[in-house]
Amino acid sequence: MKRIQLLSLFLLLLSMTPLGAVSITHLHMGLGNDWYTMGLGDNLDDGLSFGGHLMVTAKDIASIKVDALGFTDRLRTERRYDQVNINVYTPFSFTADPFIFIYTPLIGVSVEGNLGFDTIQNGLHERIDRPKLTLDYDKQESTAHLNLGSTAQILFPFRWVKLGLELSYLHTFGWEDSTQAVGLIKLGDSLTIKAGYSFMQDFDDEPAHSEMVKHFTGPTYSYYFDGGLVTNSWVYHQQSGSSYGVFGIDVMQLFQPKTYESSEFVYSLGILYDMQGHQNRLFSLAFDHFIIQTRHKSGPLYNDMDNQEKRMTVASLVAGYQQQWQATPFIYPYLKGLGGFQRLNLQEHFTEVKIEEIRPTLLLELGVRFGRDGQWVTQNNSYRPRLSATLQYVFWTQSIREKDAYFAPHVGPWLFLVGIGLDIGNDPH
Repeated sequence: MKRIQLLSLFLLLLSMTPLGAVSITHLHMGLGNDWYTMGLGDNLDDGLSFGGHLMVTAKDIASIKVDALGFTDRLRTERRYDQVNINVYTPFSFTADPFIFIYTPLIGVSVEGNLGFDTIQNGLHERIDRPKLTLDYDKQESTAHLNLGSTAQILFPFRWVKLGLELSYLHTFGWEDSTQAVGLIKLGDSLTIKAGYSFMQDFDDEPAHSEMVKHFTGPTYSYYFDGGLVTNSWVYHQQSGSSYGVFGIDVMQLFQPKTYESSEFVYSLGILYDMQGHQNRLFSLAFDHFIIQTRHKSGPLYNDMDNQEKRMTVASLVAGYQQQWQATPFIYPYLKGLGGFQRLNLQEHFTEVKIEEIRPTLLLELGVRFGRDGQWVTQNNSYRPRLSATLQYVFWTQSIREKDAYFAPHVGPWLFLVGIGLDIGNDPH
């Protein structure tokens, strides 16, 4: 009865929000997974393992956000639970020169328990040749809880960059509460990078949930990129080594006025495949010719799939120079020269570290961008697809290669990758 009353209250609150009377400016849909580590987190297929996300924003009124999340704890409690959060929030802002203050209250409902998300996860695992995850739920029933929270930001703008502090609090009655304090930097209104501390507390004795609260307490790093049609976010919890990322699209951006003139920076994402058939995720941030780039792959070794409790992370963090030429009005070859560091991590039985090494690395990337800057635009973002090939050399790898024959091909010293990508130029003015 309590669950029905809470849901009825929330539906009443929704009915009081006149979304149908105003224009919808955002309709965002995304999928999340813990394999998105940025090379820092360890892809253990555990913790906040996967999720689906939906956000609808009515201009100048409110946003409704739905998050359907699957949590697993195979390493400690061998339990799991599902959670769906439905929240409504509205930002209020005012200026006291030179500072900008933003306050965002939130109200909503969380439903947790056995929502059947194990069927979704194991169905996907079966299709991609991964073992099924047979974990008992913390409980078989589901329970609804009222959410109340708020976020306060203070921002100091400097041209199109903003520096700031953020404090947020969310109380889920009878379930958990969460407090987070972070420092942040915003490039325009598209890229937000945060670093700070999160503290969580649980109000029940359910084993997997108690472990997740420990997972998410401690130093926290995250970013969110709003590229108009394409969105991307990531969060990393240092204490547990867990991470989670989301890729999404916002279809309403196709119908917004186009304001793009030129970009101050370019955010890029890509998918590359190496000679072992592993998918590598690539992300970069470029300011004209200067570029910072990261690439990672993680999870079980394709050349040792009989031992899927052995998991690796191979990641690079590099910076350098890029140059582009115009071949035709539609084809633009480019070359990148980059140098930095390569992380080589191998773990057995999920958490026993066998190899953890950092090595210097150099790489060349040759590719072709399609379309001129500003040819394909939504709102203040320009999109340019590309094809690329990368040749990389990792220094001093012999001693690492000798430690594990299956891991050796992933170490180098020579690595070759090919793939596709998307460059998103952002005009923050």
